[in-house]
Amino acid sequence: MSGPGYEFEKKSLKTSDFKTPVTFFAQGNNDSPEPDSSGKVEVFSCFCHAYSPSNKDLTVLDAHGVKRGITIDIPSTQGQFIADNSMTAVISDFRYVKNGQYIEWNVIDPRLDIEDNFADKIVLGVSE
Repeated sequence: MSGPGYEFEKKSLKTSDFKTPVTFFAQGNNDSPEPDSSGKVEVFSCFCHAYSPSNKDLTVLDAHGVKRGITIDIPSTQGQFIADNSMTAVISDFRYVKNGQYIEWNVIDPRLDIEDNFADKIVLGVSE
């Protein structure tokens, strides 16, 4: 008796799928007396593939009490940049604007692509 007549095919991502600009920020050393200094420092920017969160991602977002989320894939940086939970991200796309400004997303769950080393998946969320 043989198994099912199909094989699971994972989503194949191509370089042309990375179309949306994303910028990552980290907390900087803000010793400035200026009242409008945010203390955020740009640490990395690239193009990403943004899409609606999967059920697995929605479970992670729900566990963090996040109201709105998105999942992005970024090209693997071969270790030159690794996102962590202390960072925020801004996706420069008209669909992610609120009150005339781009939404600043919190990095909720960064996942490195250990298997193929092609694209890292990052779950972003914001409490609105």
